[in-house]
Amino acid sequence: MFEQDFHTMCESLFLSFEVFHIGKKMKEDSLKDKKKNMETRKVILRSAHPEAYGDLEIECKVIANDEIGAYLATIPEEEKFVAAKVAPVAARQGVEGEEVVTTLTTVVDGKEYIISEQHNTVRNRDGVMDVVVTNINSTSNESYIVKGAKFASTYLPGENALYVPAYDPRVLTRVSENVIIMTAWGEPALCLAGGYIVTYDAAGNDYNTLEKGAFESTYKPESDDFKRVR
Repeated sequence: MFEQDFHTMCESLFLSFEVFHIGKKMKEDSLKDKKKNMETRKVILRSAHPEAYGDLEIECKVIANDEIGAYLATIPEEEKFVAAKVAPVAARQGVEGEEVVTTLTTVVDGKEYIISEQHNTVRNRDGVMDVVVTNINSTSNESYIVKGAKFASTYLPGENALYVPAYDPRVLTRVSENVIIMTAWGEPALCLAGGYIVTYDAAGNDYNTLEKGAFESTYKPESDDFKRVR
């Protein structure tokens, strides 16, 4: 499973380093010496405008899922706060079999790069069709699929035929280095320096990442001075 997950990471994050047995090695290292999990690897960010400029190579620290909590514990408390997604979204019922491409980008030194690209298919789940949601205020304007049954509890009707997120605050931790974390569902997530690791369920090792621009355009801290987590 770990080996397969890291091959998926190559496709979605355009990694430039060899991935043969990396997943297996991370699992073995976790048993022998947990510090060995946090190795530095090179990653290629694909240019969003290849006609204007090329790709960007960066270095990232790779963190296994069961090491994320320990990694966050090393980050100063002043970099942790509570925030909730507040930006309205557009939403429509999907068409069964429709492919939705979710492309996330980031800006480095004024240039836009692709950090992930995922292809998913709309499904009818027990008579309830998936919903296609578009973050109209984010830097990427990305679209993604939300299960129809979940959409009703996650988003509320807003103005101008848009929807607003139900209040669901999370703990965010700002990182000062480039990292790749392994999510609880077995997929890698890239977080560049200045971005955030989002805690959904620390006990269940459920974390994800949030790009700095996406945070600034779609999230709001629980208080103006970034309420600290103590």
